[in-house]
Amino acid sequence: MGAKFMNKEIQQRNIIFYLVFFIITIIIFNLFFKTENYINFNIIPKTLQKITISQNIAPQRLFINVWRITKNSYVDETLNNQNWIRWRTRYFKHIKTIEDANIAINSMLASLNDPYSKFLQSDLFSKQKMIIDSEITGIGILFNKSGNEVVINHIMDNSPAQGANILPGDTIVSVNGEKTDKLEMKTIIKAIENTDNKEIEITIKRNNLLITKKIKRKAIPIKTMEYKITRDNIGIITLANIMGEKAVSDFKDIIIKTNNTKGIIIDLRNNYGGVLANAIQMANFMMDTGKIVSIQSRINTKYQIYSDGEKIFKNKPIVILINRNTASASEILAGTLKDNLDAILIGERSYGKNSIQQVIPMPNETGLILTTDRYILPDGNDIYGKGLEPDIVIKQDTIFTQKNDKQLRKAKKIIRELVKNKE
Repeated sequence: MGAKFMNKEIQQRNIIFYLVFFIITIIIFNLFFKTENYINFNIIPKTLQKITISQNIAPQRLFINVWRITKNSYVDETLNNQNWIRWRTRYFKHIKTIEDANIAINSMLASLNDPYSKFLQSDLFSKQKMIIDSEITGIGILFNKSGNEVVINHIMDNSPAQGANILPGDTIVSVNGEKTDKLEMKTIIKAIENTDNKEIEITIKRNNLLITKKIKRKAIPIKTMEYKITRDNIGIITLANIMGEKAVSDFKDIIIKTNNTKGIIIDLRNNYGGVLANAIQMANFMMDTGKIVSIQSRINTKYQIYSDGEKIFKNKPIVILINRNTASASEILAGTLKDNLDAILIGERSYGKNSIQQVIPMPNETGLILTTDRYILPDGNDIYGKGLEPDIVIKQDTIFTQKNDKQLRKAKKIIRELVKNKE
């Protein structure tokens, strides 16, 4: 298949925060949530449920598995208004190798015109699992490729990259002497985030200057959130993402620790989202009653998720900071608290992602991320492509420091005014 199908491969969209904008919103609802019109989320065909990532199967069978799951489970049952059978007819007989299967699957999924539905080969799926487990091995950067440029979007706290003074906005020119402009994304990821803990040489471009650094890789716990209490007793909770198994319990602990403050600021700027169930449970901790979110399936069935009365939050003014990189599950949290608790949104319009993905393990150590549902906020607002509109618009670069943080200064001022008005 090789060169013939390489010419047919459809280019995938670049997404803000490379791994993020795979945007991992896994549906793992539990029995504590009250729902109406409950439907079964395990929509993967039963014939495929026994397949595990440890299995090695023929390339043709791998392609057919992805084809069938997408046909039966994708949120849009028209599959972007196309005859899905044509993909099976077009590719099946020509697939001989795993690379053939990868090209065919990527071309097929690209036809959905959905940047969030992706097929992950073994190296990327392993990376995805590390993010879900809240640990990543490498130097601690998130980046995406735009044209021939590989641009760093985010530096993780306490990472080797941070220690080497690598900055967001730097462009990666080469890794271990190999220029990145002609390399595929997966090759760059593998080179930077290899798990051997060895030193790598990375050359970056900053303000037209080339800077070469030698950095040693290591395992980096992903810090999802932190908090502080100001001298005038305002709680500031910063959520970097809503990933990981500990996100819910960590958030609960922080709510308890900030419960005696006179108001809280929840910073969701540059928060690309995460696990939907985490966002729902976080909102649940803050609400006594009320609708958290509505879910719409491929057959247009809506069902509601309500607070179950597990509230631990003591009522006080809430201000939420958002920007254009606030996406997905973080938009659910912000929108739900605005609709139910009159939280004030400050910053810039959010990203506008209302689709829900499942991460589906596949054979040959691969995985499929597939859009299966969409969510609607409590007030009926469908934010797709629109995002959340702030109550107070304050524009600011997505890269900011404590000294020039105009949005945070405004949030503190609003909290003080709300408290003063209540006295």
